[in-house]
Amino acid sequence: MYIRETKKKNKKNGEVYYRHDLVEAVRTEKGPRQRTIMSLGQLLLPKPEWRKLAHALECQLSNQVSLLGVVDQDIETLALKLISNNRLSESIKNKSNDAPEKELITIEVGSLATSKSRTLGAEIVCQHIWELLGFDRILKECSLDNEELSLARAIIFGRLISPGSERHTFAWFSHRTALPEFPGADISALGKDKFYEIGDTLYDQKDKLEELLFHRERKLFPFTEATLFLYDLTNTYMEGSSLGNKLAARGHCKSKRTDCPLITLSLLVSNDGMPLVSHIYKGNQSEPETMEDMIRRIETLMWGDPAQLPLIKPAIVMDRGIATADNVAYLQEKGYSYIVVRREDESEEYRSFFEAGKDTFTCISKHRLSAYGDENNVYVKRLDATEVTEGAGVCKVLCVSEGKARKERAIDEKREQRFLEDIGNLTRSIEKGTIKKLDKIQKRLDDKLGKHKTLAKQYVIELVAHDGKVPDISIAKKPSQESQEKLYGCYVIESSLTHLDEVALWKLYMTQSRVEAAFRAMKGSLGMRPVYHQNAERCSAHLFITVLGYHILATMSNLLEKWQDTRDWSTIREVLSTHTRNTIIMKKESGEVTHVRVSGVPEEEHLAVYSKLGVKNPLKTVMHRVKIDP
Repeated sequence: MYIRETKKKNKKNGEVYYRHDLVEAVRTEKGPRQRTIMSLGQLLLPKPEWRKLAHALECQLSNQVSLLGVVDQDIETLALKLISNNRLSESIKNKSNDAPEKELITIEVGSLATSKSRTLGAEIVCQHIWELLGFDRILKECSLDNEELSLARAIIFGRLISPGSERHTFAWFSHRTALPEFPGADISALGKDKFYEIGDTLYDQKDKLEELLFHRERKLFPFTEATLFLYDLTNTYMEGSSLGNKLAARGHCKSKRTDCPLITLSLLVSNDGMPLVSHIYKGNQSEPETMEDMIRRIETLMWGDPAQLPLIKPAIVMDRGIATADNVAYLQEKGYSYIVVRREDESEEYRSFFEAGKDTFTCISKHRLSAYGDENNVYVKRLDATEVTEGAGVCKVLCVSEGKARKERAIDEKREQRFLEDIGNLTRSIEKGTIKKLDKIQKRLDDKLGKHKTLAKQYVIELVAHDGKVPDISIAKKPSQESQEKLYGCYVIESSLTHLDEVALWKLYMTQSRVEAAFRAMKGSLGMRPVYHQNAERCSAHLFITVLGYHILATMSNLLEKWQDTRDWSTIREVLSTHTRNTIIMKKESGEVTHVRVSGVPEEEHLAVYSKLGVKNPLKTVMHRVKIDP
């Protein structure tokens, strides 16, 4: 394809202008001819750039990635805009040509109205990814019939498009989405109980579903030699008492809901963000204890027989909560490479290196600023083998993050301020005479110290009693805390990938943010929390539906990244929410009322998403007439 320039002249005023078209050469019976693909209007782009623009247009029209390397972002943006404008005009033209009733009719303008407005944009995007992953075939292999298949699609799409409980999904499906009009079994007459039961059915097939999805996704996004497996756990809180729920347990809530029982989800994802395998544990599950179980699961999933494993295995990336000495030893025994962040107390072993200054470290990115204009650089330093106590086969990278340091310092200052305010409030109560008895004062003081256990260890606090006088509280920071500042923003990365330098190791560890992003998406965009169910099976089904939804979300994100589109799903979902399907009502002079069910014409921001993903609207215009007796 190439761009052709045509000289034109305005017959009225004689003004000369130029018109540009995207054309291609085709062979016909009469010889080679030029065929116009699309009109580009008048281009202001310099002529030497036309070839790049023609190539970018050809790639987008055929949904192919450019083979010429990195294409100018301005060229890509212009190509996308030209295609969007062209498709918008063609959509209007085709809609006019395909209208069921082509004759001209006279209608009462005042009778025009719309009804049954339903969301469509996010639904057709989800449907496209659903078909790309082969969900229909996968669910049929899991023995689901057509009705269950349509229910599964509804419950998973609901979690993506209108996050909430199964009850919320049923209301969304019944009143707010165009999904019931999509091809498939008609489930619009089914009650909400079916929406609960399909979750149970999906969870019963969990292992097989994850296996089939794994193999399908690997065809779409093959592993590379630099593949990493990122492993982490999160928990979410459950509303209600959850009595009799074997998974409900009290523990450290990452959502700060200490008043609720918890349930834990573990997830292993690849470095491209695609989920591999998940498992659900009790709310008080110890994170390190899950490592061996997860490794066995992924080995069975990838290679079937754990006794026949490949010589080269993916590297495992873990956070400090899982990276115990026993787990690291287990990975070494199994032949896995690993990258972990050591616990905070290990940073103290290398205090001399950290205090030596940043001059001896390598700066990852110079002059990188935070949103507040502060320096946000990261400095790394790899230790030689003689400086690592573990010896050969292990290397360590010392890291200093300016952004992390500011955050940690601000958190500590806020905690210390709250602690001192609590002690100050107790002191003022004593001075006012609100509390007079020594034993009650001591109890109140013990309560305050118990509330701030970590900070209380940094101070010497005593209740001093005076004969016949009001007692007072003596508080002073320990000398050791005054003389030695905490190592803010400092951490240690340990890895068995000794052939890599400090910058490469740091970048590999930072891919851990992929699994953290997955958990954020599940809790936010996919409505995993809170869990309202009161029995273990339904709670597990609720979490697994979220995991299935994340398979669709992660696939879409990987496809959009090829176009440098890094928007999160919540942003894209909001953009697509204005593309709807409506019923247009109009009355003819004869009294006949016509109802036309049509999809809205996609706007430019909708087409920007659809063209990148290759999405097409599966719904057609539907018309029916109602005769009104005079």
